[in-house]
Amino acid sequence: MRRRLSAVFVLLAAVLAGLLTGASAAHANAGDPVCRPALTNTPDIVCTIPAEFDNRPIESIEWTKDDDPLPQFNGIRQILVSCTPGQPLVIGLTINLADDLIPSVGDTPITCPAGKASITSFTCDPQPRGVNYVLCEAVWAGGVDPVTAEWFSPRARRQPVVNTDTAARRTTAAFDCNNPGGPELTFTTLVTVTDALGSRASVSTIPCGW
Repeated sequence: MRRRLSAVFVLLAAVLAGLLTGASAAHANAGDPVCRPALTNTPDIVCTIPAEFDNRPIESIEWTKDDDPLPQFNGIRQILVSCTPGQPLVIGLTINLADDLIPSVGDTPITCPAGKASITSFTCDPQPRGVNYVLCEAVWAGGVDPVTAEWFSPRARRQPVVNTDTAARRTTAAFDCNNPGGPELTFTTLVTVTDALGSRASVSTIPCGW
């Protein structure tokens, strides 16, 4: 009889423990902030407190970013957080309620939004060093660093001299368009910029036709 009672108590304790653990997990999930990219085409995210707290008396609200406090947002229900494009981060939220002694604590991982890489300017002009030398330049914007730039001129007999300044988001290619022996000069060149997340932008031209 004692063994049966002991078994019953062990089983009851296990059930209660499971219920309490489940309640705690649900409470933590319910307290996670709701975060999304800002709709401003900028590297910002918007986070709000969960809707379940809309009609409950709140004593204090505290936010963190990667465990660092954001005191400027204390007491604010919706915040706008700046971040580095492509950077993963975690927004934490602690809410102290007037009708609950246990604070609600949650966090939400999110990746900072980044605009796709795009070529904003592309020009080709004669170089001052001599006749039939052309310098083409591409300037890009957006994308997650590091961004690489590549020039493709498969039919060119003389490959261009390429220089890329990733800090200035600018790449140039110098083409020799002289025609000794009558080589083909109607070749096409293609410049492609690719960011760290695989976003790409390309533009092509016939450099010796400018």
